[in-house]
Amino acid sequence: MAHGFGRGLKINMAKDAEKIKKKIRFHAARRSSLELEMVLNKFLDRHLDAFSYNELISVEKLLSMDDLELSKAIFKKKMPPVGIEPELWKKILDAIFE
Repeated sequence: MAHGFGRGLKINMAKDAEKIKKKIRFHAARRSSLELEMVLNKFLDRHLDAFSYNELISVEKLLSMDDLELSKAIFKKKMPPVGIEPELWKKILDAIFE
């Protein structure tokens, strides 16, 4: 019985991951800065499917930031915003500026 439960959990996480990806795409496409929108969408086109479930949650939080703060953080390559793991932030910046 436990095996069936684990499989159901994986299915739910997969469904949740798809919902989170849709939210990320929505937030990336509705930025006040066209430059930021283009950079985010290019990045997501290349890397969104490679993120783990926890990374998706962090990226969703990142995209909930104010455009000005997010732009400063990305284009000035500042320290990771609060709540974003430094390793994930480095991965994001590396991918954006590859």
